[in-house]
Amino acid sequence: MERRVEERPQSFGSDWTSDKLQILRAYLDAYTTAMKNQPFTLIYVDAFAGSGAIEIRDDEEGSRLLAGSPVQAVQVDDKPFDQLVFVEVNERKSDSLRRTLADLDAVDRATIMTDDANSYLPKFCADLGPYDRAVVFLDPFGAQVDWSTVAALAATEKCDTWILFPVGVIRRSLARRGDPSSADRNRLTRVFGSESWRELQHPPVQPSMFDDADAVETDRGVDGLIALYRRQLEEVFADVAPGSRPLLNSKNVRLYEFMFAAANRAGAPIAVRIANHLLTRL
Repeated sequence: MERRVEERPQSFGSDWTSDKLQILRAYLDAYTTAMKNQPFTLIYVDAFAGSGAIEIRDDEEGSRLLAGSPVQAVQVDDKPFDQLVFVEVNERKSDSLRRTLADLDAVDRATIMTDDANSYLPKFCADLGPYDRAVVFLDPFGAQVDWSTVAALAATEKCDTWILFPVGVIRRSLARRGDPSSADRNRLTRVFGSESWRELQHPPVQPSMFDDADAVETDRGVDGLIALYRRQLEEVFADVAPGSRPLLNSKNVRLYEFMFAAANRAGAPIAVRIANHLLTRL
């Protein structure tokens, strides 16, 4: 008999992973409760679903397992989502997630797509009906989300979108002097949808004699990246939460910025108000 090899939980992140999932879960609970008396089919889409469990590294206690975003979405219970769509390009992880969902008796509501998020999401957007409403979670490990995918979500006017913006990866792709490599240029252009990122190559910062020049340039560069991406979100979505949550590693370096955008003009004010509270207060 062939021995089945279990997919190991994703080993990624630390306290910032817990923070991200706590914010997401609180929003999903609030969203479904607010929508439960509305005549809409509620859909949750996890575009980088993983295996369903995350192994969190802890320097003092070793590691611990954390229920991933798919499990958090399945466990929303005041008004459960009518449909759950989990997209995961890695076949072994999607198989592991399928077993996890079976254990949670969530298979009937869930669809697992072994696919690339940038390939699947535009098709998902095109298929949305007039009474469909969705929450989409974009949680890449790096710079995998194309701007065309984000713009497609906005154009539906039906998708509330949580975005884990990879500040660290994008920052490293920007050359401090000279032009980025061809690979980095392509990555930056995919993420921003144009060469708008070029305005951030050489931030016009003139540190004083008392400042650390590297620290000043890095801080200005990170802030500039987030501001540029937020401006672009504001151009295509109905509204964007003014606050966001920096997610830092153990060395206090910003890896990601957790951001929220609402596509539906009627629902955007309350959605943004809830998301902004969670991002800035939770």
